[in-house]
Amino acid sequence: MQLDEHICFLLDVATRRITKFYNRRLRRFGITYNHLFILTCLWEQDGVQVKELARHLCLDSSSLTGHLDRMERAALVVRQDDPADRRAIRVFLTAKGRNLQAQLEPIGAELKATLQRGVPPERVAALRAALQNLSRKLG
Repeated sequence: MQLDEHICFLLDVATRRITKFYNRRLRRFGITYNHLFILTCLWEQDGVQVKELARHLCLDSSSLTGHLDRMERAALVVRQDDPADRRAIRVFLTAKGRNLQAQLEPIGAELKATLQRGVPPERVAALRAALQNLSRKLG
């Protein structure tokens, strides 16, 4: 089997290139690719529990904690005890974190447009479905 026939290799190359695309554009905001995904989750639902955020992002808690530490130092998020569950912590956006949404969404739109240029929408949908299926099978 040739290297470019290995799905894992192709996924890894694509992921590294997408990460590079994002990180070049996100550097001026002082955040990383992973921080963008954390912010995106919080823009959808602010005040989520850390364990739920980790599950949603498919990150282990130690990785997420490191990201949240950096994001808290950058004043993008705050962590607060959950009043309904003393063992749980919730993550909330700060005003700075909320205000980044309008500046960062065009970056995602740029990547989406780049990836979809010349590709029929049904092929993009099929790729998304295949990746979701693969992720479920391996998760």
